[in-house]
Amino acid sequence: MSEYVIETYGLTKIYRSGGGTVVAVDRLDFKVEKSSIFGLLGPNGAGKTTLLMMLTGLILPTSGSGKVLGYDIVRESREVRRMVGFLPEGFGLYEHLTAEQNLEYIAALNDIPKPERRKRIEDILAIVGLYEVKDRRVSGFSRGMKQRLGIAQALLKDPELLIMDEPTAGLDPEGSKTFKDLVSKLNSEGRTIVLSTHLLFEVGPLCSSIAIMNRGRIVVQGRVRDLVSKLMSEEGYKIYVEVRGDSGRFASALMGMDGVRGVRMGLDGLYIDSTKDIRVDIVKIASELSIEVSSIRVEEPSLEDLFMRYYRGGGVDA
Repeated sequence: MSEYVIETYGLTKIYRSGGGTVVAVDRLDFKVEKSSIFGLLGPNGAGKTTLLMMLTGLILPTSGSGKVLGYDIVRESREVRRMVGFLPEGFGLYEHLTAEQNLEYIAALNDIPKPERRKRIEDILAIVGLYEVKDRRVSGFSRGMKQRLGIAQALLKDPELLIMDEPTAGLDPEGSKTFKDLVSKLNSEGRTIVLSTHLLFEVGPLCSSIAIMNRGRIVVQGRVRDLVSKLMSEEGYKIYVEVRGDSGRFASALMGMDGVRGVRMGLDGLYIDSTKDIRVDIVKIASELSIEVSSIRVEEPSLEDLFMRYYRGGGVDA
């Protein structure tokens, strides 16, 4: 099997409205690695939900192609839906039914054999932390509990791939933490998780790989580690050195180094702006000047920095 659980090539969706056309997804080349937590990031209206609906066989593409778990998203859409766990935005539950009854109904819709249902439902309710309230009506659930029940229904098929659209919308801090802990646990079991959201601050730190989407197109995609390194090579390294000794003399010596664009003195150390990683050279110069280096670190760009750089400035695949 391919190392990718999702692959698309030129995938496009065009809607016709009022005599005009809207390009919701525009010639998308998109890949998701197996066993990753993948963040599909972008503002509302970027085309994320349309993309997910094509990937799960709920709508047909206008052109292009795609595979999910090796299945063609058009010709083999039934197999895709059978194999993928999907939590759409605003997933509806039957409020008058209990948590267990909701899952019983969904399991029947998914043709899960009756002899298997009870144990599978009980196991999944335990996984999402709802076993103790399985006999409570959903109308009494908090937003976070309903979201966990939504994840439970997506897990009924024991999917290798789990796709969730805006999964943290409306969650309070406790519910958000519970959700993130659950996603990490599911991923540690070998499942690939795709999280589509405009709430970068909520799910971003979970992701090992991301794609940033805007106006139907991917502006950048890749592993977070690679994208951070790429941004640092483009915009430079911010290095902080905590020292004991003559910091003024040290700063003067650093300014003469190849690649150093600036040195700023702080209360306990120096902030160095460099075109490359010069930590080894910094320590060497400090030793030559008999200056003690207490600590040295590179201040790496955050996921928010990545988003703003590539979303605002455009980008290319990593």
